[in-house]
Formats: sequence, C-alpha cells, structure tokens
Amino acid sequence: MNIALTRLKHLHVSEPQYSTPEKVVEALGAIQGQDYAASKWAIGLRAPSLKEEDIESAFLDKKIIRSWPLRGTLHVVSAKDIYWLLDLLGPPTVSKYAAHYKKIELDPKVLKKCYSILSKNLSNQNFLTRKEISSILEKSGIITNTTRLSHILQRAGLEGLVCFGPRRDKDFTYTLIEEWLPKIKRVKKPREEALYEITKRYFDTRAPATMADFVWWSGLGIKDAKVAIESLGSKLTSFQKDDHIYYIPKKMDIIDKDSDTLFLLPAFDEFLLAYTDRKDCMDPPPKRLLTPADDLFRPILVINGWVSGIWQRELKKEDVILKVIPYKPLSVNFKKKLKKATEEYAVFLGKNLILEV
Repeated sequence: MNIALTRLKHLHVSEPQYSTPEKVVEALGAIQGQDYAASKWAIGLRAPSLKEEDIESAFLDKKIIRSWPLRGTLHVVSAKDIYWLLDLLGPPTVSKYAAHYKKIELDPKVLKKCYSILSKNLSNQNFLTRKEISSILEKSGIITNTTRLSHILQRAGLEGLVCFGPRRDKDFTYTLIEEWLPKIKRVKKPREEALYEITKRYFDTRAPATMADFVWWSGLGIKDAKVAIESLGSKLTSFQKDDHIYYIPKKMDIIDKDSDTLFLLPAFDEFLLAYTDRKDCMDPPPKRLLTPADDLFRPILVINGWVSGIWQRELKKEDVILKVIPYKPLSVNFKKKLKKATEEYAVFLGKNLILEV
C-alpha cells in the first residue's frame, strides 16, 4: 500500500468529488484555517471548478466559517457543524489550556467580564477588528498585551460566543456567532453520535492513520479517542507498519502503485497537518535539501505522493508570481505537470501566471 497516495485520494486532492466549498469542508470535517489564503486554496484544490471568489462568497453566505473548534486552532468548518464540534471538542481544549489561562491570569471572573464586553460591543452585527476589540477591552481594564488577546478571543470562540465575520478591507472582523448564523440552532448532539461522526469523517478522508494521529488532529483525549474508534466497529480495519497500528475503513480504495502526479498544496494542508508523523510522505529535516526546519508549514510541492519541494507566491495587480523550489531537478514530464498545476492556481486566483523555478 502507498499510504501517501491513498491519503491524497481520500483527502479529495487526486480525485476531487465535490463542486461547492461547503461540501468539501463538510466531507473533511474541518480544514486548517490560520492562513486564510491557504485555506481558500485547500478548498479550491479539492473542487477544481471553483475560483477564489466562490470561496469568499461561501464565507459571506455563511455556509462555511472560521472558528477554533479543534485544538483551539483556527479551522474552517461547515456552518451547520460548528455547534456540535464546539460542544464535543471545546472542553478538552479548555482543559489543555487551563494552566496557561492561569499563568496569564484569565480566571473565570476575568473571562466573564470579557464575554460581557464582547457581547455588548459586537451585538447587532457590529463587526469589530482585533485592534478595535483590544482598545475596548483595555479601556475596561482588561490587559491585552502579548498573546493575551488571542487567548481571550480563542476562549470566547471555544465557548461558542464569537467567530470570524466579514473582512473590512484587509482586516478580519469578529462577530457574535449566534447573530452571524441565525438559522443554525444550537441543538446539542448526543455525545456518542458526535464522537462517531467526527471519527468517521476523519478516517474516511485521512486514513491510513494511527490513533495518535486522530488524537492530535481532533484534540480528544486518548480515552475518548479509543471509544470513538471502537464506535466504528467493523467499519474499520487495521494493519501494522514500523511498530505503528494504522486504521483504515474496510471499504476504502487503496492505492498500491506509484502515480504520475504533481500537486501544489497550500501551507498547513491536511495532507501534512492531520498527522503526528509525516514519514510516510516526506523526508526528515536532515535529508531535505535547500530547506529550513519549518517547511512543514510552507506551501509544498508534492510529486507522486512525496513532498518534493516548496513554493511561494507574490501577488501583483494582474499577475501572480509563483516561485517553485524543487528539492531535486524536475524531469521534462514533471516540468510540464508543474506548468499545468501553476496555471490552474493562477486561474483560481483570476491572475496571469509568472512562473519561476
């Protein structure tokens, strides 16, 4: 079995199945959202008929939203999934951050005051930027220096109070989630059902994967993760490789042969970030050429399922300059494939391509 190629297929990279942003996001359960531009390409890559403006519209139409449901990290999720994801995954994240909240003096009394201020100032769809929220909190005696504001907003998001709203020029705004999603009712999904659903979506799209991978991605504790995996029962099978047990749905198609494929994946893509161990798709740092240790968080060039380089973009008024840095020289075949992949990205952005390799 080629683990990386099997993942690429079921992550809807090599074989896209959906044509709308919300369907892509719903199928994956959640995708990394800390880099807004990267998250848009993560969706567009998996639905080739879409343009960047289509994904912008999906955010504005409130079909998908950015919030902190998994691990307290920004993710893009389907609007209709946000409440049960927060109910299930919010508490373990809050517990994980408990010591840090105490360290930066965010006790229940301070947080309650923060929530009251946020509720009052964001009500009636009064969208506010991070800078504006910081100023309002400071005037009320709430310190927002260093990372404290980030944790205040994150915690308010985990409690289901706020999420990201529309952009104001280049600035992101925050909004009250109940006002932003008035048609989505906060109905509590039974815990067993929620555990089953998040586990099924994870392994349906990211298998083969280990329990450690699932624990990392979801933020669940090991005990809950075991219960969740057991809830899938006979729908999952497993195999062992290098002392690790991988789980995979019984009916999942497996890729055995190498593929003649090349993809430009965004920074923070699920292909890397949904796993604790990336040895099945990339060399460890000492073997990587031309690259610093943080390549894990850069846009990547993936050839035949293997991380084979990095890339970066520079936006101009009408052009996008794509600089691709392969780890090794590309064959004539892959030069052609790279040209095609970069042209598709330029079309997604609605810009002319300038390619530098």
